[in-house]
Amino acid sequence: MLANAQWFSHRRLSLWILVIFASLLILIGHATINVIDRDEARFAQASKQMVETADIITVKFQDELRAKKPIGIYWLQSASAALFGSEDISSYRLPSLLGYIVSLVLCYLFVRNLWPDSRHLQQLVSSSLLASCFIILAEAHIAKTDSLLLSLIMAQQFSLWLFYKNRHLDKQLNKHLPKNISGRVWFWVSMAFAILVKGPIAPFLALTTLLGLVIIEREWRWIRELRFVSGLLIISVICLPWVLAVSIATDGSFLAQAVTKDLLPKLASGQESHGAPPGTYLLTILLLMFPVSIFLGSFSRTNAQFWRSDATKFCFVWFVGYWFVIELIPTKLPHYILPILPALIMLIGRAVFLPVSLLKWRRITEVIIFVISALCGVLLLSAGLWGAAKLGAENGGFAFAFVLFALLLIFGIFVFGFKWIRDDSPQIVKRGQLVLVASILGIAFNCVLFSGIIGNLKSVHIASLIEQELEALPVNANIIALAGYHEPSAVFTLGEEILLLSADEAALLLAEAPEAIIIVESRHLEQFQAAALTLDIPTYQLSKVDGFNISKGQFVELYFISSIKFDDKSLNG
Repeated sequence: MLANAQWFSHRRLSLWILVIFASLLILIGHATINVIDRDEARFAQASKQMVETADIITVKFQDELRAKKPIGIYWLQSASAALFGSEDISSYRLPSLLGYIVSLVLCYLFVRNLWPDSRHLQQLVSSSLLASCFIILAEAHIAKTDSLLLSLIMAQQFSLWLFYKNRHLDKQLNKHLPKNISGRVWFWVSMAFAILVKGPIAPFLALTTLLGLVIIEREWRWIRELRFVSGLLIISVICLPWVLAVSIATDGSFLAQAVTKDLLPKLASGQESHGAPPGTYLLTILLLMFPVSIFLGSFSRTNAQFWRSDATKFCFVWFVGYWFVIELIPTKLPHYILPILPALIMLIGRAVFLPVSLLKWRRITEVIIFVISALCGVLLLSAGLWGAAKLGAENGGFAFAFVLFALLLIFGIFVFGFKWIRDDSPQIVKRGQLVLVASILGIAFNCVLFSGIIGNLKSVHIASLIEQELEALPVNANIIALAGYHEPSAVFTLGEEILLLSADEAALLLAEAPEAIIIVESRHLEQFQAAALTLDIPTYQLSKVDGFNISKGQFVELYFISSIKFDDKSLNG
């Protein structure tokens, strides 16, 4: 089969086949997965309100100022929603898909420039590995910043690499070498737009990369070609207009909250119960990168010459410096590692073409990494099986069918991965083909996990269950309040007017507005009933919804309560 599969030899055709294949699978996920708590729902709801209010300066979630991220992602999401519909969550996910596509194309071009002697197949393999990475695919499925940020960071790092690569030419030719003005502008423009998307991440990554390169090269003069003063001017021209506008609109509170309530707490302690010790990313990287991680053992095939090249040193410094810092930061989230994964993946894409090492300990190391990574893949599949059994409800049969399909895909990944480990032939192309097929199967496997399994876990999508139950009630309530269950997905699904109250506040609302419907989480039901009894308010249970709160990892029961007993008699009367 591999010998006859020559489509990969056509440069443009093969790259775009890969992009279209992955994009179509992701679009299926966009359409089948309901809005996910919590970050996606917050981003989408804030962008939705931007469309509704036409306020393109201030970011709000309901009436609350959302000073979590800069404006860039909200502009893109609101523009997408205005074009494709503001009620559908898939509209807000399209910028993430755009970032994913740009990242794949940039990875292909990046590898071609890093290693000019590389074959087209190596460039395609690197892009396919990036495309199949679990955490990268996960971010491409949801309406957040990280997938888009990844593409901007790759553009920034590509430009930085060109300066590093040409540092010797600058020194040899001195003033006679034409200045790389376009590359410099591209570097700073990419960084500026990355700042508008997610604040200081991109400049911090550039800083750690530059520091690492200066240390290993013991030479710093080449970085002057970046023209930092001109760069700061470019960043100011792009970013300052919005910064000034939002500062005026909010009397400076937006920036103050962004620093004091978002950035500094993440640096000082584990924010929102996301704290973890140093080494967390080292321990979880095999899982987060599956199925790319099964080829991490390819580094056992490398030699000193491999690590001495400028391309390898650049990717190594890109990865290590930033990784070291985020391991020390108390707040840990899986997507924090995203900006450095392309560096590691491009190194893997180079190493997988190397012949098998003759040293026994190296081959054993390769097999151990393969086995552990394979177990990580099995863990992902097991989580899908558990979800299908416990959370699928009436859709459990569909979810289980996708689990079986994912089982076939992961078996194929293991087969081609194992063939790659055992291949000791001198055929470089064959090794690349094995990795390419495994990574393409990996794209399908991870997309099946997201769109096929998660999309059919009905109990997880509580907001949709609430919406369906409200539509089934024999009354159209103008006032709806949630007591105890305050997940942002409910706001996006039910509308900005939904009230998020405590149990006592919900009882007071029912006293003032008897026609209201209160949706009370079971853990707050006793307090709500006590408050209602004190206020002498009759309460009637209209319905009930059971689900699984994915943000908290716990099952929930939601009771629909009114002070009016809706039956045929009362409705007709």
